[in-house]
Amino acid sequence: VFRANTVFVIQNNQWAISVPRERQTAAETLAQKAVAFGIPGIQVDGNDLFAVYAACDEAFERARSGGGPTLIEAVTYRLGDHTTADDAGRYRDPEEVAYWQERDPIPRVRRFMEARGLWDEAREAALLEEVAAEVDGYVERLEAMPQQPPRAIFEHMYAEMPWHLAEQLAELEAEVGR
Repeated sequence: VFRANTVFVIQNNQWAISVPRERQTAAETLAQKAVAFGIPGIQVDGNDLFAVYAACDEAFERARSGGGPTLIEAVTYRLGDHTTADDAGRYRDPEEVAYWQERDPIPRVRRFMEARGLWDEAREAALLEEVAAEVDGYVERLEAMPQQPPRAIFEHMYAEMPWHLAEQLAELEAEVGR
């Protein structure tokens, strides 16, 4: 196995579309898969910002110092549907979803920061106002830019355009007339 100084992060949301993780592998954890590759593996609470940061910090330091790869399994939960065509309510227990909603990382960090006086509603309101103004500025700049022709999405990607993209470009230009 190559000892590339790489950090592999598995976001284990516990579902493979509509199939639960425990039906995808016999391994107790996905972090155990690291053993087969002879690399360090760790499982962390993917909803704990500080646990994820600590695991990544250690793995990045190992990689930067030439210590080889690390696999991090961040255990979290997919609260929403897999796609717009999916209805997770058909195959997930509402109690399981409620359990994980209580562990959502954003309110979790908010509670942590509020308990230490690091965050409050006034700071949030100020930040939201600042971000909204920044986004509005970007929107204005983008709207002021000249409109690009549809073919622009095919340009500057390859030195020589692959045949299948050339065919798609021809179809596009035939349809829109540009």
